[in-house]
Amino acid sequence: MIDKDTFCEQIRLHEKTMYYLAFSLVQNEADAADVIGEAILRAYKNIDALKSEKAFKPWLLKIIHNTAVEYIRKNAKTISSQEIDVAVENDIETKLTLWQTVKSLQQPYRTVTILYYYEDLSISEISKITDTTAVAVKQQLSRARKQLRELLKEDFVK
Repeated sequence: MIDKDTFCEQIRLHEKTMYYLAFSLVQNEADAADVIGEAILRAYKNIDALKSEKAFKPWLLKIIHNTAVEYIRKNAKTISSQEIDVAVENDIETKLTLWQTVKSLQQPYRTVTILYYYEDLSISEISKITDTTAVAVKQQLSRARKQLRELLKEDFVK
């Protein structure tokens, strides 16, 4: 069983990962902070469900993912690639960065790309977090890579 100090240490250790995942889903800093706060509370209340400390990160990210999806539904927001900051649209240098291009991907491609490439999670871990099959995650990653190639190609041609 994980004690309070270990729980807090793990939360601090995965702070950036939680933010990246929450932000990739809700696309707003304030909403991401709300999602993270709620998810941490849920995780703490359900810490007994965690089988081992080794499984903490995927377990926590699944809670973040589910909380963000619930938050989106509750607030009736639709998130699309059109919701990119106008400043980013006008700033060609920023637009050319890979991070901005990844952020412009539609769901679920944005989330699986961030979890796989930025957070180094396995396909198996991602499938557990997103409640999909490993085959679906592989297909989503393949499609995301294809979209990224096309988006980056368009940016370099301009």
